[in-house]
Amino acid sequence: MKLKIYCFLIISLLTNTLINGQNVEDVVTFANKQFNEGNFSIASKEYNRALFFGYPDRDFVAQRIADCYTYLEQYELAGDFYDRAYRFSVSDSMKNEAILGKTFSLLMEEKFILGLRELLNYKENPNTSQQASFHFLKGISYFGLKNDSASYHEFMKIAKFTPQQSIDTLIVKSEFKKISRYDKRYNPQRAYVMSGLIPGSGQFASGEITAGLNSMLLIGGLYLISLRFMHIYSFWDAVLAVFPWIQRYYLGGMEHSKQLATSKIQHKRYQSYIKVIENSAPKRYR
Repeated sequence: MKLKIYCFLIISLLTNTLINGQNVEDVVTFANKQFNEGNFSIASKEYNRALFFGYPDRDFVAQRIADCYTYLEQYELAGDFYDRAYRFSVSDSMKNEAILGKTFSLLMEEKFILGLRELLNYKENPNTSQQASFHFLKGISYFGLKNDSASYHEFMKIAKFTPQQSIDTLIVKSEFKKISRYDKRYNPQRAYVMSGLIPGSGQFASGEITAGLNSMLLIGGLYLISLRFMHIYSFWDAVLAVFPWIQRYYLGGMEHSKQLATSKIQHKRYQSYIKVIENSAPKRYR
């Protein structure tokens, strides 16, 4: 009973303090100031206070809290508040902002399928900024899922809503052409087979000269050692003493060449992806 009384007194005290000393509009004003100055941790706490004490524009406050958590890279929390902003809002424009924010948070956690699913709730409208952001985030989602064709079409649509960036489509086109060739240029299965035929050749094909030379010299040296064993002892002594090592490094070299080719593709894709982002990102994501 005493605990309930104490809790009631504390809540009453907090409420009276807010009403008499600082009303909820003052809290939001202070939070806005902190947000504009980049003090997102303080701003998020103040916006949460305003939401708790019943600030009428709940969709705005929830959106701002979510934005704060996004800047603080607390993406799961941000997603929760973008959901609240969506539920609180009756405006299609505000709902779209919540959807775009939630999608961005999901993509930062590499949840590409969930990001695409979130964008299904988006409603197209005359707001060119939102439309550009929609296609930008959709393009990233498809790229993360390695659906390069769909990703390309989404990135190209951005120029329609940002005419000042239309020249950048040339770079986007160029990078996607490169992306379409990476799998052929650095084919992991081909590198594997090549290293099986000639040790080190798979690494050479991926541009990894040092790794290729190491593999070639190591396996070549083991073959020379086996020949020396056969000359001094016997064929079977060479098989028993050296063959297990040859087999280990031979197969290991084949697997390594495959891994290097796969890593090369990922690295090249990432480099192209960065260029695409730099030359197509709407203003809000720069």
